[in-house]
Amino acid sequence: MPGDRQMTREGTASSLIDAAQARAVASRILAHAGRDEVEAVILASDNALTRFANNVVHQNVDDVDRTISVRVLHNGRVGSIATNQMDDTTLDGLLGRARRVAEVLPHDPDLPPLPPPAPIKPLPACAAATLDATPDDRATGVLEMIEPVARDGLTAAGTFGTAVNVQSVANSRGVFAYHKSTTASLTLTVLGADSSGWGEEHSRDAALLSPRALGERILEKAQRGREPIELAAGEYDVELEANAVAELVSFLPWLGMSALAYQEGRSFMNGRMGERITGEQITIADDAFDSRTLGTPFDMEGVPREHVTLIDHGVARGLVYDTHTAARDHVASTGHSLLQPNAYGPIATHLVVETGGATLDEMIAATERGILVTRFWYNRVVDPLQTIVTGMTRDGTFLIENGRVVSGVRNLRFNQSVLAMLAQADMIGKDAVLTSGVVAPPMRVRGFRFTGVTRF
Repeated sequence: MPGDRQMTREGTASSLIDAAQARAVASRILAHAGRDEVEAVILASDNALTRFANNVVHQNVDDVDRTISVRVLHNGRVGSIATNQMDDTTLDGLLGRARRVAEVLPHDPDLPPLPPPAPIKPLPACAAATLDATPDDRATGVLEMIEPVARDGLTAAGTFGTAVNVQSVANSRGVFAYHKSTTASLTLTVLGADSSGWGEEHSRDAALLSPRALGERILEKAQRGREPIELAAGEYDVELEANAVAELVSFLPWLGMSALAYQEGRSFMNGRMGERITGEQITIADDAFDSRTLGTPFDMEGVPREHVTLIDHGVARGLVYDTHTAARDHVASTGHSLLQPNAYGPIATHLVVETGGATLDEMIAATERGILVTRFWYNRVVDPLQTIVTGMTRDGTFLIENGRVVSGVRNLRFNQSVLAMLAQADMIGKDAVLTSGVVAPPMRVRGFRFTGVTRF
């Protein structure tokens, strides 16, 4: 490909494909479009990760990759092919191979054309501290997390990751979009003899992460959970930390906020659009431009992302669309396409749950008897239409009595409708953070349903 010599990795994120190179690659493929409509999507990444366990760093990895995916609309059929080889011979043969794929697939009478160009709002998304991060920088952050834990005789494990990502979309109707972004993340688990704590942080800017504060906070959680007691299964008032809220809310895009799910009659919003489905305090939107998300300004079809209110003060209000589902409903795409073709349809990938006015401490103080939950894990869908999810608490579950956290609790299994959880939330946190892919605040929920007790 043009400029390929300059793209050879030299140990820095500068080796990723730039806008001029992405345009040159796409132009080479689109030059062979003929009467077909053709789309080229380029994804490139430099993912560096430092892992630690037993209070020592044990692995440092750095993975650099780039992929080009070509989609062709050929005689009413769609063919696609992808490769991570970008030499001239491979690029010149991609479109022909995609056409051969299209020729053996069924004809689609409802196939819409590819989207035309549209203005894309700029989204500054790169931070120098992340772009320039070295293994030594990450190791220093890891040491800051480990130090307070090791000093107390507990064990720390986790990761410090930094990444640079490129997304570029071009098509034969004139679309060209390019976006480069950075992300930095910390995860930490602290293990004691009979307790544990967990936490994470995410930002575009590695300089804004606080590894030492995270280490001290999660250490305190593990210390507080020592000698856990066992509670019987049943319904309890719960204070859900932000991650616990996010882990359950993150199921909703896949269970019914997609226009495809709605069109196929398998959405929890079917027959309920315009009706109240959660508590009045709950508003959920998809907003890639919220500074707390790690969003991109356009989707995998090069369509600008729109702000979409999905649940408005408890009322089912909206869906996200890609080009295909938008054509069916005679509306515009909202810019939520995944890489095409796919079986999922459009997905809301930048959920933001609106905040309230309470702090987590105020929720605890207002609770006579309840359970404080740090996170859920091993979560699985039981009933998609009822949004029922099952899973377990983990890494910090505590008993609240008379407005105080009094002891750790052995972990509990739950079966809970996510919509019912949001209907039963009577206190919403005033601060929200990005966790599990969702910007969410903590919540107090009445009558959360636990169905069993674990041995740990």
